[in-house]
Amino acid sequence: MATGYGVQQIPETSVVLLPPQQQEQQTLPPIEQRLVAEHQSAATASFASPEPTETDRLELAAAFAQAPAADEPMAIEAGLAAEEIPLDDIIANFLPQHQEKIRECLNDKDVQLILNAARNFLTLLRESGIKLSPGQGRIPTPTLFGRLKSLSVTKDAEIIRKFFVKATLFFSGVNPAQTKNTGCLSTMLNSKKHITNFANETEGNLRLLAGNPYLKQITSMCDRKGVPDPVKVAEIIRWDCWKIDDTFSFELFRAFSSMMSGRGLFNDQAQVVDILMWECWQFDGEFNIELLRSISSMMSRRGLPDKDTLEAMLDWDCWKIHGKFSIELLRTFSSMMNGCGIPQKEKVEAILAWPCWQVDGKFSFELLRTF
Repeated sequence: MATGYGVQQIPETSVVLLPPQQQEQQTLPPIEQRLVAEHQSAATASFASPEPTETDRLELAAAFAQAPAADEPMAIEAGLAAEEIPLDDIIANFLPQHQEKIRECLNDKDVQLILNAARNFLTLLRESGIKLSPGQGRIPTPTLFGRLKSLSVTKDAEIIRKFFVKATLFFSGVNPAQTKNTGCLSTMLNSKKHITNFANETEGNLRLLAGNPYLKQITSMCDRKGVPDPVKVAEIIRWDCWKIDDTFSFELFRAFSSMMSGRGLFNDQAQVVDILMWECWQFDGEFNIELLRSISSMMSRRGLPDKDTLEAMLDWDCWKIHGKFSIELLRTFSSMMNGCGIPQKEKVEAILAWPCWQVDGKFSFELLRTF
């Protein structure tokens, strides 16, 4: 059983990048210890709301007492040796315009504080085995550093410093066995406002976010939306609609979160309940999770499906093999149609009529499935 994360204290660090004759002893605020718990509380942070009260935290912990156990996390025992990462390697992670300004102002105390905070952050990632998510485009700046593009390293130096301090705190609380890169944070941050709010976030809220056992699904729904209220997240996951046989169904929650990717959190339990009551999810008289998962794949990032459109699509004769509706056939197409929405009937029929699927004069589903 996972027993929590090893306690790791990031020591206070003096500014060490200035030339000796200009150096002043100025310590950074200590980064809090890593969260130690058998089951971490699950919720996400709200940049607009106050830190949850102790009562809220107890309720959150109780709400997820039966959450699936996480994989055994990586043990982290060594302290951070900030001086081991060369200065040039730190600067290289910033956007080109930021690199230029940093080198121009290398003796500026505020820039020095940014570099020290970034160094602590990068060292923690290295010790935890968490990778920086690579950026896209011609210049492969790591995504998390790229999110700072709207900030100035001189005018917004304090925000940037606090951003790296809070990012260090956040990633010290995640499970490194499940969190392989920094994308779970960078995906939610899409503006200077998001960055500023994150930099000013409370330790308690960041721990609730980092310890969420459904962090991947929450951050997917909040892609470019900012980080949601941890209490609201806990309330959503407590909804009875996610239960199958009186047990929280991760597959059910994941199917809906896939459709809501980039569209924010659910606002109304009644809407989810209504969708789950649709007769079209019934197969051989029982609710079929595989059927829902197939539709959620097609509808990924597109929101919840329209009932009439869905029912009409499921009634197409082209989904039948030997006169019977085939979930396997639908699932094969849903994989190809991931994120593309409900397909057109004519196109599905045309594809299934291709002679290349024929083996010994008969349609071969196994051949289609290989594609």
